[in-house]
Amino acid sequence: MELCMDIGQLEAFVVLSECLSVTRAAEQLYCTQPAVSIRIKKLEETLNTPLFERLNNRLHLTSQGVVYREYALQILNLLKQSREHMRQFDNPDSGTVNVGASHFCGVWLLPRIMADFKKTFPGVNIRLDISTTEKLSRKLAAHETDFIIISDYIDIDTKKYRLVNFLSDSFVLICPPDHWLAARQECSIREIQDETFLIKPAFSATRSFLLENLRRAGVEPERLRLVEIGSLEGIKQGVVYGLGISVVSRLAVEQEIRSGQIREIKLKEPLFLRGISYAHHRDKLLSPAAQNFLARLPALKS
Repeated sequence: MELCMDIGQLEAFVVLSECLSVTRAAEQLYCTQPAVSIRIKKLEETLNTPLFERLNNRLHLTSQGVVYREYALQILNLLKQSREHMRQFDNPDSGTVNVGASHFCGVWLLPRIMADFKKTFPGVNIRLDISTTEKLSRKLAAHETDFIIISDYIDIDTKKYRLVNFLSDSFVLICPPDHWLAARQECSIREIQDETFLIKPAFSATRSFLLENLRRAGVEPERLRLVEIGSLEGIKQGVVYGLGISVVSRLAVEQEIRSGQIREIKLKEPLFLRGISYAHHRDKLLSPAAQNFLARLPALKS
């Protein structure tokens, strides 16, 4: 049976799935409530399945509706990106690049790349979405972002996505200027087992990375005096005020090192090195603006 749905039906379905109110959906779509209901009914007839149900006089997505919403989002986002792509052929210095990034990449890495990019392509808008890896993965799957930039120790399906490493990010030991370690040029991680160690809480990908490498270096994390702080900025300030020491990305502490607020000590163990990568759909046609943005990334290799 040939499917006879239109974009208007998909748009009505997505909007209604978000607000779960025909009245509000009609307001957002600038149409009447009966028009919204008709579009949903025709879409359900085409799919031969109910997408919404009423429970206790409230609208809810059915299980089929939850699944179909992901497909509808992908279709609408791909259509939007295809139009954007066509416009950029006429004017490469236009359009929008949608970038998703983990917190570390979005805060300490991307601003300098974006500034460099805007000097060459001032007419291109950049939308940066800093979020958790789980949310970034969902948005990438739904084509809400052109690509995401993440640490390479984060699992991603390389059969579905192209994963390209473009930067090596070294971790360094940091301490206050008056700490006994400050006089050292380098040290082994095993020498600091009795120190108070500042680290992110459980379920942090960076925490998992650090603890795994501590074990590889012969240090038992269970024996360390750990102080958990929920943000990298908080960890840096904790070191500045003498709360403890930590191992963090050098990219995130360059300014504090230059200003003398903290000292860096090189670690003898070569384990504390991670890659930074970008990922996008293997079958995705990147717009000229997105390609120009990604072309800036390899230049950052050290």
